[in-house]
Amino acid sequence: MMNICRNCLSNLKLTVAVNRSHAGLCRYAVMHCQRSFYSTGGGNHIWKSVISRTSRQPFSQTIPHSSHSASNLGLLKILQNLKHKICLLTSSLPSRTTSKYFSQSQVSRQNPASLAEEITLTFSESHKSILSRMKDQVDFGIIFDIDGVIGRGSNPFMASKKMMKLLTDKDGEFMVPVSFCTNSVGLATDKANLLSNWLDVKIKPEQMIGAHGPLTVFNELHDKRVLIVGQGKILEMAHELGFTNVVTIEEVKEAFPLLDIVDHSNRHYIAKHGITRSHSQDEFEPIEAIVLIGEPNRWETHLQLIVDLLLTGGHPAFAPDKHIPQQHIPIVACNMDLVFMADACMPRFGHGAFLVCLESLYKKITGHDIQYKALIGKPSEITFRYAEHCISKHAQQIGITKPIRTLYLIGDNPEVDVFGSNLYNKFIKECLQNENCDFPHTSRQIPEDFDFNPQTALRCNSVLVGTGVYDPKIGKIEDQELDVYHHGHRDFESDKKLKVPSMYCSDVYDAVLSILEKEVGVFDFTNNNEKKDDSEYLS
Repeated sequence: MMNICRNCLSNLKLTVAVNRSHAGLCRYAVMHCQRSFYSTGGGNHIWKSVISRTSRQPFSQTIPHSSHSASNLGLLKILQNLKHKICLLTSSLPSRTTSKYFSQSQVSRQNPASLAEEITLTFSESHKSILSRMKDQVDFGIIFDIDGVIGRGSNPFMASKKMMKLLTDKDGEFMVPVSFCTNSVGLATDKANLLSNWLDVKIKPEQMIGAHGPLTVFNELHDKRVLIVGQGKILEMAHELGFTNVVTIEEVKEAFPLLDIVDHSNRHYIAKHGITRSHSQDEFEPIEAIVLIGEPNRWETHLQLIVDLLLTGGHPAFAPDKHIPQQHIPIVACNMDLVFMADACMPRFGHGAFLVCLESLYKKITGHDIQYKALIGKPSEITFRYAEHCISKHAQQIGITKPIRTLYLIGDNPEVDVFGSNLYNKFIKECLQNENCDFPHTSRQIPEDFDFNPQTALRCNSVLVGTGVYDPKIGKIEDQELDVYHHGHRDFESDKKLKVPSMYCSDVYDAVLSILEKEVGVFDFTNNNEKKDDSEYLS
């Protein structure tokens, strides 16, 4: 019977039909090959150029169908010719090897499936060859999500290591500026070490952007007395970010033990031993700001005490007045992901779920909405602006002199990664048209005094992969009723168009190969200026 063997040739999915019993080819499979080549749109001008130089005839006319052996030989000749053209165009192989690609003896020793795979490898190496020669012309950077893209839980994807070889030279040095933007939190050094082990490439801490990363530029909060909420090494993270006077929820609970009565064990302890006004309560300095780095454990305790602090101006020794003002102490939240993908078979609650609980409780009690000083982490414009800053710094470090004009964000969550990159793309275009960009909410505003590298990006493209939250089995994003459920944060608009990616790829390797095809291939294969001029985006 006929089996279909799909070998990924860039994002074209060259389909080779192999009859395992007769080593032949059917007429319908050949026509499918033809459609795969000529019907793929967007960014595939390289292959169209190569194919047009390889053969002016469609596949169905080029490959004979009179016998199985003739069909097989015809396809092999096409594939050999295609590989040869790629090699010549990219100078990957010397020209003296030309004859062997048209030799009858060479053709007969290979089968279509293995040759198609060899072409894929040649294509990958050709991109690296171009990158090494054209490094001074690189004007794009790639931002990677981690969970669901580079790996899942504690396990990296095989495609990630394979992908990283496309972006680094023989010494393991990056040829394209890269950063890793995740809504999880942790020490940048720990995350960088983890990725370095996963990818067999040296990742520097400054390439890591956690949900809390942009807090490094919130200088006005660094010397205030700040409550830090989250799990893990939160005090170390706070100091790494620049905070000098931090408090944990445990310290608040210790100073005001009567506040945490949701904890029944605390109730029993107080009933048995009693309690008097503590010395620490009298000396407790008011909390001046709250920073929610990530979801805490014991949600009930944190929800109760955070609401108490907001109601009392940061000092919950006495009940607030009956008239509760709309203003409260500054609060910053990192990571608005409602769910995230880990090792479980379905998405798990993220920090965004905790924020939903906090906002609902505060509004139910006060009648007012919580007013965030800032919401950071994807999909916030602040985080993408910070990511561009990090990409720009990395470009300078690896010797790229041209300004970064195009950003790519590779992610697995349409509600977060795709939405955020499209939102930033919208922000870029508005900034190019107007000097002052208006934000619908102050929580998303980018302060003008932030110490960033100049903003040079003219576009931010979203790339969705099917290895995480998004399940490709449910169909295309644009065909779904996405407006029925808005999983994003309340301060972000529900816009179906912002959830549709610029491109979809099966995994991160396919995504990077497609990006390189679009960006690097323009330098080497075409002369018709298919890449848009920067001036087009300025109008």
